[in-house]
Amino acid sequence: MALQFDRYAQEGNLFLKNLSGALGHPEEIGRTGMILRAVLHTLRERISIAQSLNLLSQLPMFLKGIYVDNWKYNEKPLTYTELDDFTEEVKKHQAQYGEQEYDWQKSTREIIGIVLNELRIYLTKGEAESIVAELPKEIKEFFKESMYA
Repeated sequence: MALQFDRYAQEGNLFLKNLSGALGHPEEIGRTGMILRAVLHTLRERISIAQSLNLLSQLPMFLKGIYVDNWKYNEKPLTYTELDDFTEEVKKHQAQYGEQEYDWQKSTREIIGIVLNELRIYLTKGEAESIVAELPKEIKEFFKESMYA
């Protein structure tokens, strides 16, 4: 069993290393993990429980753990409709998780786009389209650009 956990840890560390490189700061793996968590948690608050479960079925174990960490059941997803609202939620989560005041030399919007682009390796096109279909127009367009880049 320990070997399985080692594999999950290796896969997670490789993903974070690649993501931190894509963000332009390969030395900031810890902060990158906080950003990944902030984006995933903001997304899960905006999509339905059913869609979250579909998404989880495609994620590797290390991302499943991040996604469900401190998850509280809400009957309905949050209803913000603007990309700026989504971005502000990510910033709030970043601050909550301890990642703030670091100069990424990118806007939060760019950072979210990079995270989404990196996550797409785990999602079928159909699952990505299902997630996007649940989002309001402005957020939907951004997700399409990021996930299908």
